[in-house]
Amino acid sequence: MDIDKRIQFPLGRSFILRKELGQGACGRTVLLHDDVIDEYFVCKKYSPMFIEWKEVLYKGFVGEIKLLYSLHHLNVVRVFNYMLYPEKFSGFIFMEYVEGVDVEVYLTEHPENINEVFLQVVDA
Repeated sequence: MDIDKRIQFPLGRSFILRKELGQGACGRTVLLHDDVIDEYFVCKKYSPMFIEWKEVLYKGFVGEIKLLYSLHHLNVVRVFNYMLYPEKFSGFIFMEYVEGVDVEVYLTEHPENINEVFLQVVDA
C-alpha cells in the first residue's frame, strides 16, 4: 500500500558541543555528542563566509548533501541526517565522526605513504 502523507517529527533534540572542528568557505563544522546513545558526530552548518554568497551557494550545499547520501564507501563519511531551511538559505548536515589526524599533518610525518593516501582518495 502506497501512502503519500507527510509525517512531522517533533523537534527539541539537543546535543553537547564538544569542540569546533573547522571553518570553510561555506560552513562551520563542530563535534557534537549525543548523550542519549553515547555517540559523537559532526555537524556542518551552512554558513558562507560572505553573506552575499548565502543564496548563490545554497544550491551547492543541497547538492553536497545529495552526493554524500548517494555514496557508500569506506573512505567517505556517512551522512546521518540533515535539516534544510530553504526560505532562509540555511541548513545543517549531521555526519559520521572519524577520529584521526589532518591528512596534511599525517603526510608531513609520513611522506613515504603519500602514494597510498593518493590511491585511497582516488578510490573514494
